[in-house]
Amino acid sequence: MNYRPSKPPARCIKCGDTHLILSRAVNPRTDETEYRFTCLDCRVAWPQDQHGGAPDDYA
Repeated sequence: MNYRPSKPPARCIKCGDTHLILSRAVNPRTDETEYRFTCLDCRVAWPQDQHGGAPDDYA
């Protein structure tokens, strides 16, 4: 049985790599918890909702 993902992997918005971490963090502007991606190569981070999809799509 071969596993085939239904969507391509998320890619970094800066370097395009797929080595990402999805974590929960508090947004300092709104004090609300949100999911964000962090690239392991270039260390840039951005909110998951700017990337599209839902947390379950990537976690």
